[in-house]
Amino acid sequence: MHTAMSKRRRILLTTVMYGAYLLVAFFFVAPIVYLFVSAFKNDTQIVTDMSTIKAFLPAGEMSFDNFRDIISKVHFFKFCKNSTVVAVIDTSLCTVINAMVGYALGMLDFKGRKFMISFVLSLSIIPTEAIIINRFIVTNQAGLLNSYLGLALPSVAYPMYMYLYYNHFKGMPKELMEAAIVDGASYSGIFWKIMLPLSKPILSTVAIMAFIRAWGDLLWPTLVTRDETYRTLPLALRALSNDVYIYWGQIFAFSSLMVLPILIIFLIFQKQFVSSLTMSGIKG
Repeated sequence: MHTAMSKRRRILLTTVMYGAYLLVAFFFVAPIVYLFVSAFKNDTQIVTDMSTIKAFLPAGEMSFDNFRDIISKVHFFKFCKNSTVVAVIDTSLCTVINAMVGYALGMLDFKGRKFMISFVLSLSIIPTEAIIINRFIVTNQAGLLNSYLGLALPSVAYPMYMYLYYNHFKGMPKELMEAAIVDGASYSGIFWKIMLPLSKPILSTVAIMAFIRAWGDLLWPTLVTRDETYRTLPLALRALSNDVYIYWGQIFAFSSLMVLPILIIFLIFQKQFVSSLTMSGIKG
C-alpha cells in the first residue's frame, strides 16, 4: 500500500515538473514562433491577430511579399554582408585574444597575477555604455570611423570572456605544461599546439557569444557608421520604423532572417556550448 502511494506521488511530482518545464519552454519558444509566423502576414493581418491566439498560427493571408520587399527595396543582403564581415572579424579576434589572456591568468605564474585576475573580474561589472564615449574618441583618433575595423576592433577584448577562459585553463592539468616544457616547448607553443586544441568547448561557447553580441549590436554601429556603406542589420531594421508608419510585416521578415543564422549556429554547436557551461566553473 505504502509502495503504491509512493509510486503515485512520484508520478504526480514528475508530471508537475514536466508541466512546469513545458510552461517555461513555451515562454521562450512562443516569441520565436510569433516572429516567423508574422513574417508571412501583411501589416493589417498582423495588427488584427496581435492580441489573439491567431498571432501564433499561420492563419489568414500568408505570402512571401514581406521577404521580397526587404530583399528588393531594403537591400537586406547588403546589410547582411556588413554584419557578417564585422561579426566574423570580431568573433575570430575575440576568441583568440581573450583565450591568450585566460591562458596567461589560468596557467602561468607571474608577478601581479592575482591583481590582474581581480582587475579583469572588476572590469566585467562595468557596463559598456559607461565607457562607450571614451571608446568612440579613441576610434575617431585612430581614423577608424565608418569602417569594418572601427566596428569590430574596439569590442575584441571582453573581460567576461577572459574570465571564462581563465576558469577553463585553471582546471587544465599542470602536468601537460610541465611535460611540454621538459620537451623544450615554449609557452606560446604550448598554448597553440596543446591547450587551444583541447579547449574546443570553451572556444565554441565564446565564439557563439561573441558572434551574437556583434551580430545584434545597435549602439556602437550607430555611433561609428556615417552612411549606408557600412550600416549593419540592426541599423537597417531600425529604419523600418518611423514617426509616420511602422512596417510590421517587413520588420518581422527582416527580424526572422536576422535570427535564422544565430539559431543555426547554436543548433550546430549546442553540445559544445552546454559542455563548456558545465565545465567552465560559471556555476560557482
